[in-house]
Amino acid sequence: MDNNNMSHEVVKRAVLLAAGRGKRLQPHTDITPKPLLIHKGKPTLDYLLDSLLLAGIEEVVLVTHHLHEQVEHYAALRSANHKQQVRCVYQSHLFGTAHALQAVIESAPDIVAAPFVLSATDYLVPREFFGDLLQFHGSHAGECSVSMKELDAAELASRSSIRFNDDQSIAEIVEKPAAGTAPSSTGANLTFILPPDIIPDVQNVPVSERGEQEVQHAINAWISRGGLAFGLVQAIPPEWQPS
Repeated sequence: MDNNNMSHEVVKRAVLLAAGRGKRLQPHTDITPKPLLIHKGKPTLDYLLDSLLLAGIEEVVLVTHHLHEQVEHYAALRSANHKQQVRCVYQSHLFGTAHALQAVIESAPDIVAAPFVLSATDYLVPREFFGDLLQFHGSHAGECSVSMKELDAAELASRSSIRFNDDQSIAEIVEKPAAGTAPSSTGANLTFILPPDIIPDVQNVPVSERGEQEVQHAINAWISRGGLAFGLVQAIPPEWQPS
């Protein structure tokens, strides 16, 4: 599947963030990493990888940490049974999403040498999820695409809010805005298509007050340097819940 319609380079690679401890889902994640929790007979990762494969993504890196051996075993089995190749990169410490991407830059630089998908693995995505985002990416002139969601006012303070330019390009992703300060009711899913020239911004993300380095800061820095990003509102994918 050719997932681009304009002059963009075809996106063939993805980075999935599979390192987290999954504290919200304890005790389930004490013995099973969050991306391998079972939903309707399949691990959560299957839903993401199946959607990526349908969209033409043939190479995937999973960033691992918590119970990483289980994820590495899953990746080996998945690669043996699909044309989609899945490998793992270990994140030494859980220092945030930009830190996770830094591990990929260091250990698997080929994956980020061309435009790539970056996504969390919390989501039980429908099969068309990534294909829709990639088709949108091919329809606009920007080099970055953001999966967006509409949020209630009460949710904005714990999520993100997107500030738009007049042409509806993205000016800034505002993380956890103070009450009453959110620039819009539209937030960002942790799912992006990123260009390779964002790498210097990823490597220079400062440590936040929470002690983490977040990829949204890198995206904002890239935009401030003249990068052009647009967003697609998608249905909020559900997250795994205990049965």
